Amino acid sequence: MFLKILNNITKKQNEPKVSQELALATLFIQLAKVDNDFSDEEYRIISTILEKRYGVTKSESEAIIKEAEIIETDSSDTMQITREVKSTIPYEDRLEILRDLWQIIMADNYRSNEENNFMRLVTKLLGMSDKLSGQIRGEVERSSTK
Repeated sequence: MFLKILNNITKKQNEPKVSQELALATLFIQLAKVDNDFSDEEYRIISTILEKRYGVTKSESEAIIKEAEIIETDSSDTMQITREVKSTIPYEDRLEILRDLWQIIMADNYRSNEENNFMRLVTKLLGMSDKLSGQIRGEVERSSTK
């Protein structure tokens, strides 16, 4: 199983190494687990994001999450995953990824230091600014308190 996943990650160099859905789900899982508390609400939000973004069914999103959890467990290489996301998702669409990441963080209405640090790293790796990430965080926080 691990070899299958490894092969999926290390395909030809000119092709995306991981499907966009799987790379994004893996990034979401990394974030959800960074504070050692991958809650049911975070899982639900990740599933909903995948369903809306890629038009997949609930069972398909759950299968993507399951595979992403295996990749996340076997490889904590945030740089490689963000490289895949960055290479397959245009800059403008990455704004929505930041929004999605902040929604996952705010699922429990609490931001841990680990989550904040992870977001600073991912924001830079996705080629986005801290200022922009902060603006999106504020929007998510305001919408979650309504």
